[in-house]
Amino acid sequence: MVDVAHVIPRSPDDPPPPPPWWRRPRVMRPLAGGLAVAAVVGGGLWAWQPWRSLEIAQSACWSALSRDDLKPLAGRYGKVYETVPRARIQTPTAPDEPGIRSTDCRVVWNPDDGSGGFLLEAQVAPAWDGVDADRARDTGQHHAVVDLDFGPGAVGLAGGDPDHPVRLYVRCDFQVPTADKPDRKAPPYVRVEVGGEPVDGVSPAKARQAYADAALKIARVAAAEYQCTNQVQLPAAAPAVPELPKEKADG
Repeated sequence: MVDVAHVIPRSPDDPPPPPPWWRRPRVMRPLAGGLAVAAVVGGGLWAWQPWRSLEIAQSACWSALSRDDLKPLAGRYGKVYETVPRARIQTPTAPDEPGIRSTDCRVVWNPDDGSGGFLLEAQVAPAWDGVDADRARDTGQHHAVVDLDFGPGAVGLAGGDPDHPVRLYVRCDFQVPTADKPDRKAPPYVRVEVGGEPVDGVSPAKARQAYADAALKIARVAAAEYQCTNQVQLPAAAPAVPELPKEKADG
């Protein structure tokens, strides 16, 4: 037991007692620093989420597109791949080889939560209806359409329908089978159409620019497959796609 009679009261001149060990500066500074680092690292891991990665195919659409062409359209994580890869583009005069050739390409984005869709869809075919007919069809459906300057050897259109397609018409002299329709003539253009479903975080404008870049690369492959007898003229890079009138008004 404490002898109360022998407890000496503290003098006002005595120095203050030391704080408990857990409140001493040499302990608090490292402790606070450790907590701060843990918070930063933990927050960084949550933002980065290393357990969620993005896997993109190295090539797609008749090997015309690379991983860098698909990346601007993808989400932050998941898998990007072509559904049914084909090595070559199907043309009117090429052998019908479904396992090797196709007229369309579909690239899927499949995130971890299963909410993906068609990141990019491309189609290559003769422009049977012509450029003016396609433009009139779009405007008749109240879709905004702008012309894209791909130079003298091609015509470009950017449309504002839900898939935000870009159409590139390449001037190409090619042959068509005439056995069943001897009077049928090939149209002056091969049409490359590229569109898709922009994912969250990818604006329609950014997606449409990626479609224009992809259309130009696919057009180079298509011109070789169609064996155009004329000198195909395509620019080194796709033009900048302007805002569509509806998008500018809504913005």
